[in-house]
Amino acid sequence: MAYCYSGKVLDVNLSNGTVSIRNLPLDDADLFIGGSGLAAKIIFDEVDPSVDPLSPDNVLVFMTGPLTGTMVPGGSRYTVAAKSPLTGGWGEAHAGGYWGVELKKAGFDGVIVRGASDHPVYLWICDGEAEIRDASKYWGLDTRETDLAIKSDLKDDKVHCVVIGPAGERMVRLACILADVTPHGPRALGRTGMGAVMGSKKLKAIAVRGGGRIEVANSRKLREYVRRTLPSIMNFPTSQIQATYGTSGEVEVFYEYGDMPIKNFSLGKWDGIEKLRGEVLAKTYPYKGSRACFACPIACWKYIEVRHEVYGEIKGAAPEYEAVASLGSLLLIDDPFAIAKSNDLCNRYGIDVISTGVVLAWLFECFEKGLIDEAFTDGIKPLWGDPKAVHALIEKIGRKEGIGALLGEGVRIASRKVKGSESFAAHVKGLEVPMHDPRAFKGMGLQYATSNRGACHMYGVVMRVEQGERIPDLGIHRRVYRFDYKGKGWIVARMEDWHEVLEALGVCKFIGYAPWQLISMYSLATNTRTTVEEMIQKGTRIFTLKRIFNLACGAKDDTLPERFLKEPLNEGGAAGQVVELKPMLEEYYEYRKWTSKGIPTKELLEELDLYQMVRSNRYRSTYEKALNLET
Repeated sequence: MAYCYSGKVLDVNLSNGTVSIRNLPLDDADLFIGGSGLAAKIIFDEVDPSVDPLSPDNVLVFMTGPLTGTMVPGGSRYTVAAKSPLTGGWGEAHAGGYWGVELKKAGFDGVIVRGASDHPVYLWICDGEAEIRDASKYWGLDTRETDLAIKSDLKDDKVHCVVIGPAGERMVRLACILADVTPHGPRALGRTGMGAVMGSKKLKAIAVRGGGRIEVANSRKLREYVRRTLPSIMNFPTSQIQATYGTSGEVEVFYEYGDMPIKNFSLGKWDGIEKLRGEVLAKTYPYKGSRACFACPIACWKYIEVRHEVYGEIKGAAPEYEAVASLGSLLLIDDPFAIAKSNDLCNRYGIDVISTGVVLAWLFECFEKGLIDEAFTDGIKPLWGDPKAVHALIEKIGRKEGIGALLGEGVRIASRKVKGSESFAAHVKGLEVPMHDPRAFKGMGLQYATSNRGACHMYGVVMRVEQGERIPDLGIHRRVYRFDYKGKGWIVARMEDWHEVLEALGVCKFIGYAPWQLISMYSLATNTRTTVEEMIQKGTRIFTLKRIFNLACGAKDDTLPERFLKEPLNEGGAAGQVVELKPMLEEYYEYRKWTSKGIPTKELLEELDLYQMVRSNRYRSTYEKALNLET
């Protein structure tokens, strides 16, 4: 097999209890690189778009990238993908840390999980071999307890696990998968409900131990290139902030832009923000230490160990920016310890902090407006700024009890149960909006609307260029003003395609690479001669394949919540702004060579070598109908 790939993928059928090894096709690796690209190809080939996401017929794919586990800084990432129970379309989540690296060292590029067990199980992978083991004793444990118990039973604390908590077991649609939970707190595969898919298969965990090597083509030249690149990485301003405070160090700058959401995206200013700045958080609960994901020089992973007189023991990862906002400013909570407790509860139950904060903010606004009463919320009074209500509701979501069962369905489904609330339910395609207000960065609004997994800030990170960064390799030579909407369509498309490349390679987006730097290292690692533009073409292919899957699933609403389109903020860094989505969307479709309805054309499919894939797919008729290719 080519350098940086093991060439092997585990294929696990939980319905009949079999484990087999299949070869990774070189042609697929060339066309789709790895990570979410190869996961998309596998799901496109093997999943009926009409399947129930929580049925045994859905397929769950874990996939590393070619740079995962190499010396390339930030090369720790991997993807989990399936049809999403939250959106009904393309679902994926990502994490760094160590699990993906360990999987490659064990001899596998990925794991495909199909079917469903009739009892709880976990998968044990060790140096080229794998077996399905009983997990009944772990069922019901939280994520931390599960991780510790598996390591104890295997008598090896260097085992790396991905696990689900009680929320995943109960198929809560907000459930996520947690990795590397102990000793310093988890890395979260947070979005689109992948924990629910894992729970539907009765798969509690995948534990991995590997002692192999990941071969690169030219280790000497690559090591020298990495050495020369490290200063530019660490001189990147964001790297310095994150190295000191973690991602919560960006609270102040995002607040000043009017980007950090307050009170369910309805306010532009809030005095409580002073207690949530990264510098203040670091003093309030001093970090026990920093940890870096594999091959990362930044070490943005902060962890805490505190015992609070009200909230008890809080041990694990410190709240990152998304948690500080979703469980803090979005709910008008300014107590850092209360936020840390909320974050810890979400991690232990295994639920996405972003989606949890958004659905709770929706509930609080429903109560404030008199659309619901305490009978609706099981006697809990959901008042802005009340951490006790937040903690009680998180517990109910995690256990799928009472009002928690509805909230755990996600804000799209929940808002349909309360008349008059859909206009302030913050989601796109069913995925809750992240903690960046698109009225502050209008290109981000277009990115939310068009992202394949629903509202997503990480697929494109277009606000980088809207903050003034120029990326000549992508054709972005001039400063881009954040409130402009003209000319944003092609920029968003280019950024999305480049970020598909990053996820496919298995490299962290927090590393401030110029594209040419990363592609140079990729070429040295794999002995592949290529260019930035050739790699972006592969990113376009991956993005388009996911779009095709979404169209076939019926997940094609490229829009934003009404609040962002019609309701300007009165104060703050984005005061008076709304998102002019329609003209941006028209430009975006034209640049992508899609129809005015957002459908990739036959000519584009042929250009990207996707047309014959559609025509030869086992679900051809479904895809042809969605793409208007029927003859």
